[in-house]
Amino acid sequence: MTQTEYRPAVKGASNARRTAVLILLAVVLCAVLAEAVWNGRPVALPDSGGVNLPRVPCVSYAPFRRAGETPFDPDLRISPAAIEADLRRLATLTGCVRTYGLDHGLDAVPDVARRVGLRVVLGAWIGRDTAANATQLHKALELARDYPDVVQMLVVGNEVLLRRELSPQALAELLARARRESPVPVAYADVWEFWLHHAPVLHAHVDVVAVHILPYWEDQPVGIEQAVEHVYAIAARMRQAFGTTPVWVAETGWPAVGRQRGAARPGRLEQARFVRELLARQPGEPLSFNLVEGFDQPWKRDLEGAMGGSWGLFDTDGELRVPLSGPVVPEPRWIWLPWLAALGGALGWATWGRRQLVRGCQPQLAMALSGALISVFALLQAMALPEWSRDTWEWVVGLAKLGLSMLCGVMIAWRLAQVLRGEALQARAGLVAGFSRPPAVGGRPAALALVLAMVLFIAAVDALALVFDARYRPFPWPGLAAPALLLSALAWLGDRLPASAREERLLAGVCAGCAMLLAGLEGMANTQALLYAALLLMLAMTTLWPHRALPGGSSARAASSTAGAAQSVE
Repeated sequence: MTQTEYRPAVKGASNARRTAVLILLAVVLCAVLAEAVWNGRPVALPDSGGVNLPRVPCVSYAPFRRAGETPFDPDLRISPAAIEADLRRLATLTGCVRTYGLDHGLDAVPDVARRVGLRVVLGAWIGRDTAANATQLHKALELARDYPDVVQMLVVGNEVLLRRELSPQALAELLARARRESPVPVAYADVWEFWLHHAPVLHAHVDVVAVHILPYWEDQPVGIEQAVEHVYAIAARMRQAFGTTPVWVAETGWPAVGRQRGAARPGRLEQARFVRELLARQPGEPLSFNLVEGFDQPWKRDLEGAMGGSWGLFDTDGELRVPLSGPVVPEPRWIWLPWLAALGGALGWATWGRRQLVRGCQPQLAMALSGALISVFALLQAMALPEWSRDTWEWVVGLAKLGLSMLCGVMIAWRLAQVLRGEALQARAGLVAGFSRPPAVGGRPAALALVLAMVLFIAAVDALALVFDARYRPFPWPGLAAPALLLSALAWLGDRLPASAREERLLAGVCAGCAMLLAGLEGMANTQALLYAALLLMLAMTTLWPHRALPGGSSARAASSTAGAAQSVE
């Protein structure tokens, strides 16, 4: 027998099963590309007010949209020229801005707003530092007296009780002083539940009850379909609770980027829909509200993940992201997915080589489909990196995960092509055994075992983090997709780990347990969580699915060794 006449010692998977694997990979690829086309289409949304578009009643303004700018930098000062440029952009959509503090040059806002033609809801930042609180309040009262034509309300404190930085009694004392000395109405702003809870202490010391109603951040998140109704319902509940005291929705909005919470999914389309529906309802049932926020705030990603930095009507470059009329494209970047899939598929086909066509085209098809899938999921993972990477370390970790996912996918795809060529079904070496045994026929089990173990380890760590501290973490499903899908195909064909691969099985067990916990914790409405849990479970089950012993009690490894010895005989 010569090498060119090699016949496997163990019969491979049936042709029907090999065909089914290729069909399933093709179906998954078509589904992903169909989703890409769907997300890249312009979606017609109802205009927020017909021909005469309404203006947003009020918009939160913070100037910290440029790289490196953060309110935590005590030396940072925003120039009046930069503030004026920002306010002129906002003036195209609104006649009012709400500020939150007076440091970093923000005490210039009333003067700039007067020139631009905006009204101001002036904020005095209140925290733990009593001396700083006194300074903020004193300066805010001065500005209210100096700019009575511009400052229409004074908001003393923002979510102080939510952050637990002052007691309700201490906050009430500051509000009482502000109300005595302010020439404009005084309010305190906090999440609506906190207002209801602390109303007995605070209600008597404000002229306006300023509440935050954010459907995405609710303890029971509200999906975009019911989000506007939720805002109106809570506002009505607050008006009923506080009687004749005016209720102002001081914050409401929707994030353009981030992870899904329950049925609440961030996105460009969802953000535009929320704003337009909120404005379109105004003529029939007016609601006094402030939209958070004018510009994206990258510094908030350190506190609230990708979601925190992407609530702006304008992005960090000052470009309008939420048009009040016309169609909206949900995800413009997805237009690249079909092109990248074509490139990845062509590279996969070319990698196997034309010389192999004499044994059928199944290996080439497997490599082409695998290359397309690996490329598509790699791009999706890469697109998430700028949104979730907050510093150099997170960039390095993110890029390392991306590279490892692609490497694992390529190695599994190559092995899949070998199995489809008709090579012997054999148990892949586990992490420990793979480095103590020689390479099996047609493969490098040590390298694949190491890469797969690393992928399993990272998946287990990420899954545990999501189970115990999920609020500001993403569901990194694109990095799991290619390894999980291709490994499942390989396992279905019969090429699996042996029962002795204890290390991989331990990690797979962690992944499987976390997948079920995540589905329960996040709920059936969270499609992102369910997709991630399904991929975790797929990766785990294919790892836990042991390679069965061959007839006669011989192992796959022994059979492969026999086949290897036979190849060397002329």
